[in-house]
Amino acid sequence: MKIFKTKPIKTLFSTVDWVLLVLVLGIIGIGVFNLASIANILPKPLHNTQILWFALGFLFFVIPCASIDYRNYSRFGTLIYGAGIGLLIIVLLFGTDFNGSKRWLNLGLFHMQPSELMKVATVIFVAKFFSDREHRQDYTLKSLLPLFGAILLPMLLIFLEPDLGTALLIGLISAVMILFEGVKRKTIALLVAIMIACAPAAWFVMHDYQRTRVLTFLQIEEDPYGSDWQVKNSVIAVGAGGLTGRGYGQSTQVQKGFVPEPENDFALANWAEEYGFIGVLALFLLYFALLMWALHIAHSARDRFGMLLAVGIATVFFWQIVVNSAMVVRWAPVVGITLPLISYGGSSVLCMMICIGILMNVSIRRHMLAGS
Repeated sequence: MKIFKTKPIKTLFSTVDWVLLVLVLGIIGIGVFNLASIANILPKPLHNTQILWFALGFLFFVIPCASIDYRNYSRFGTLIYGAGIGLLIIVLLFGTDFNGSKRWLNLGLFHMQPSELMKVATVIFVAKFFSDREHRQDYTLKSLLPLFGAILLPMLLIFLEPDLGTALLIGLISAVMILFEGVKRKTIALLVAIMIACAPAAWFVMHDYQRTRVLTFLQIEEDPYGSDWQVKNSVIAVGAGGLTGRGYGQSTQVQKGFVPEPENDFALANWAEEYGFIGVLALFLLYFALLMWALHIAHSARDRFGMLLAVGIATVFFWQIVVNSAMVVRWAPVVGITLPLISYGGSSVLCMMICIGILMNVSIRRHMLAGS
């Protein structure tokens, strides 16, 4: 097995993708600023902790992920995938139970959420699966069965935690990467038919709170303080922001406690109320630029594996942005998906930092000579 050597730090620094770095820092700045504005209603100043998470992310993930030749991820792709599956099994057996869910491993200094890391492991594994094949082709259902099994296994383990949102997210990320590589139309039609046929069965294996969230999404309850209460107030917060917003620290819906967890899943509600349509537009323009730049990196990647990695990372960001935003404005059920680089959370931040490091890696090495 050939191991590709790391380039000297000086060489790497000279090829840093400053566009990617500036876009990421811009989004991070908005996230920290948003957390600081609600610090007075949180048990502790989480924006300071978030800064620490980002600093650790840059030090231990962005720099190493950018300096180790990404082609090595292909060679160790199966091992990385296996380690992710192992962590998911460990969390089911020994994870910390919180509100009836086992999603976190207590590592002493912090709690780690293995399902976040599994998103990256899945991207690497799917990219390896396709890049190991010599030529792009229209894949049949039979040829993709091994890959489907490898995707469904982590989805099942994460669903058992239970964490429906992340399980579905891994499915969506994988689906985009598979469609990008090329699938026969008959295969797509068959897969859609299978999913429709399995939908009723999926309803019965869901947990009670998951079914409640779906029902809440489909019909507004008469009880104003029922399970729809959080989402209703989130929509009110977004609408209250108007064109320019109420201003820093003036989000009445959030500041008065009508929108629970404004630091996590509903961080966008606070930003929208404080900075209005213009503030949300600015954030989404940064996201759009980041996604377009990721696709540019994919287009100019030096090999198929690098291209697929960049596409996969872009897909991770895309679906998290779409699903979280849809949750906040009640266009989708609440499934616990964070807003990338904005929502608070160590595991989420570190996962995004790994993604940025890999994207930086692919970008850096497109400027280097082949065979380096």
